[in-house]
Amino acid sequence: MDIDDLPPSDLSKLRDEVLVRPAEFALPSHLSDHWLQLICRDLDALAGESDIQLRNPAAAPLALILHILSSRVRGSPVTLSMQALHRCYVDYRIEIALEMVRRQAGIGIEPATILTIFTDREVAISDGAVREQI
Repeated sequence: MDIDDLPPSDLSKLRDEVLVRPAEFALPSHLSDHWLQLICRDLDALAGESDIQLRNPAAAPLALILHILSSRVRGSPVTLSMQALHRCYVDYRIEIALEMVRRQAGIGIEPATILTIFTDREVAISDGAVREQI
């Protein structure tokens, strides 16, 4: 499906398919191809790098980011500055792009985990080799 043909991100569907599950399912490596494409499109639109006009491109990525962050504090409120939140958007956009490259080009990129996402992690790439598609 072409990115122009993708439907708007539906927060109710996101909740039902991802947010009701443990936070690991909000990591890019656990998102379905459909959600990975939607979130990539939304983040590109939010960054002003897309001509596609969306009503609220920040909402679905924000829901995923907050789901991940809230899993780290286990019941305590999540508190972060606007600058830190912006950094999370930037990091999540990079992680989404890495996951797309991992899936589509077959490059052995180590995915982020709940503990490594949003941490300025070092990204491990397996010998720069393209993995065999399974």
